[in-house]
Amino acid sequence: MADGHKKSVLLVEDNDDIAGYVKLFLEAMELETHHVADANAAIAYLKLHRPDLILLDIGLPGVSGWQLLEMIKDQVTRDGIHVIVVTAFTDPANRLVGKLQHVDAYLNKPYEFAQLKKVVGEVLGTGTS
Repeated sequence: MADGHKKSVLLVEDNDDIAGYVKLFLEAMELETHHVADANAAIAYLKLHRPDLILLDIGLPGVSGWQLLEMIKDQVTRDGIHVIVVTAFTDPANRLVGKLQHVDAYLNKPYEFAQLKKVVGEVLGTGTS
């Protein structure tokens, strides 16, 4: 990175197979990536770390991604953390919630890695788009 800071991503995804592929892809984009599988682990991670981006699956077990976002919205706003929602829920109601939660982008599953690269590059301003 030009400023010497390697951008970091918190990947919140309950499907280990998807998470593994996405993590490898993000690391190939030279993004430091940490994966957690649920909201509680995400909250614990965010108590100690400030990622540049949260890549957030909405269909999490227990506490949904929307509920997690509500719980961490003050930290996200205060620390300027970007949020990209990744979900198979493409209905208008979920899109509206995304707009109301001020997420930076909404990526529908399944997606191509080229789409992920473009959206992450745009949101982080890394020029990787």
